[in-house]
Amino acid sequence: MRTTKILFVPFMLVIALTPFASGADDAPWFVNVSKDVGLSGVRAKDCIFTDLNGDGYYDLCLDRQRIFLSAGGETFAETTDHGIELRLTRKVPMKKDGTPDLERAKTGPFVPQYLYFADLDNDGDQDAVSGVHSSWEYFDGRRFVRVPACDHGVRSAIWLNDGHGRFRQAKPSRFSDPDMAGPAMALALVDVDLDGNLDLYEGREYRQYGVLYGCGVDRLWKGDGKGGFSDITKAAGLLTVPEPARANSSRPSYGVTHADWNNDGLPDLLQLAYGRQWNYLWQNLGNGKFKDVGLETGFSGDDITHGRYPDWVGRPPEQPFRSNGNTFDCAVGDYDNDGDLDLFLGEIQHAWAGEASDPPAILENLGAEGGWAFQRHPVEEFLPAREFRVKNPRGINYGDLHAAWLDVDNDTRLDLLIGSGDYPDGQYLRLYHQQEDGSFADVTPKAGFNWEGCGDLSIGDYDRDGDVDILAGRSFMRLGKAHREKYMGGITVNEVGLFRNDIGNRSGNHWLNVRLIGRKANRSGIGARITVTAGGVTQIREIRAGSGLANHEDPPEACFGLGGALEVDRLEVRWPDANLTRQVFTNIPADRFLEIDQGKREPLIR
Repeated sequence: MRTTKILFVPFMLVIALTPFASGADDAPWFVNVSKDVGLSGVRAKDCIFTDLNGDGYYDLCLDRQRIFLSAGGETFAETTDHGIELRLTRKVPMKKDGTPDLERAKTGPFVPQYLYFADLDNDGDQDAVSGVHSSWEYFDGRRFVRVPACDHGVRSAIWLNDGHGRFRQAKPSRFSDPDMAGPAMALALVDVDLDGNLDLYEGREYRQYGVLYGCGVDRLWKGDGKGGFSDITKAAGLLTVPEPARANSSRPSYGVTHADWNNDGLPDLLQLAYGRQWNYLWQNLGNGKFKDVGLETGFSGDDITHGRYPDWVGRPPEQPFRSNGNTFDCAVGDYDNDGDLDLFLGEIQHAWAGEASDPPAILENLGAEGGWAFQRHPVEEFLPAREFRVKNPRGINYGDLHAAWLDVDNDTRLDLLIGSGDYPDGQYLRLYHQQEDGSFADVTPKAGFNWEGCGDLSIGDYDRDGDVDILAGRSFMRLGKAHREKYMGGITVNEVGLFRNDIGNRSGNHWLNVRLIGRKANRSGIGARITVTAGGVTQIREIRAGSGLANHEDPPEACFGLGGALEVDRLEVRWPDANLTRQVFTNIPADRFLEIDQGKREPLIR
């Protein structure tokens, strides 16, 4: 059997015929090629695919500090000549009583809390945003006070790309002001007012872990298209209050993202709350204002809000506002191909917390006919039962910190990838393959994964062969030496995993990958809706930057599986500009990389 592999190279199409050996049907769907591409021994918990030098291939940013450039999708080599400053800093931790712990002070390069990439100045390359957590604040029982000895002086910053992967710090704006610092955690980059410039929606968590009073206020920063940002949180109606238990309380945000969940063309903002608190779904009203519709749509949490613990725990019940989820990640995609965006919420749920703690769930969008609300399907009802290493008679422990929708075999149906964290009872990277009837089968062994303690996820076609590959970080935080020796072959290094997709080509299905160049819209088309009809199936994708938990980001490209269709009958782009401009293209050949330049009559087909 022979398969055709199409590699993306700027201005050139290379076609290679690659024979598969007999028994290929039993071969794993994915192969970890890290050691083959120059990543042997490279540690990483956080990981991002992004094209930093504009050559069309995805580079890597690992642990918010190390950058590896791709050589044509074949190998990766680290570069330190990128210009993003990791300033030498003396870091002084804080004791429980709020005094500086000088004995544990260390000097070293300062690594930001987050590092995201997007084209902030609309010049065609990926700039960077680094965020700093205000770990120098202490709650004295009445108010938060700054502990000067613990303030290292580093603040959030914007870094502009010269087009070749070399960055310089942008002129400081309100975003970098010392008095605007806070407990930064996660970021979503999106043009909320459709003026052609990307804005920043910043999720902030506890100012001091576990202190509900005065949680960090999430911030909305308006971009000027030059790398400057001003605070419009209050003007947009997003300013929350420090008191807990209120409908508009500040809550610890462990993730944020954006999605047009109600199909009105306006990007909405999704906040993911920790501490079993309600999530916010900020509906974009189109007049510069947002309104929270989390409770009425079912996004905030499930209906079990009694807060009771199991009898064996012996704790009094929680209030309703503390009876929902520990939400970390939010995968966005139209998994049922009905024309609206569905969600998967990654949650941590422990058996001791009882049924009032929300499990991970698929939120099916009911669309206009359902009043633009979500029907919640907990994983234990919607996905096959998981096998855990520890058989806990008191319940299941979920550690679903990372999630993504992707069509692994290009059959037109989105599959679900869940990266569970590092709890030692058997938390793995798992793949659920969507069947023809809409159910999901656990194909983790078939996929070739044996990845315990998933640290992060980023998905994209790094080798430009038409299927979606997976970059996975790894965390050993709760997986000590004894555990790793007993269950994980004694590994000592949390190497990053680069899982090359082999099933996409082997399946014989066809594909189309789309990149956008905005003109009136932001340059990368962040927030654009792309609708593809082929072989009688209509699919949608939205381009997004910032996918939930801190540092979860995928590159700005839409990857479609086309099944047996040899061409796309119709492709529509709804651009995120002031007029929601639409462009339609027809009769596009399958198995191609498409570049759509806003306003041009024909796309560039590669």
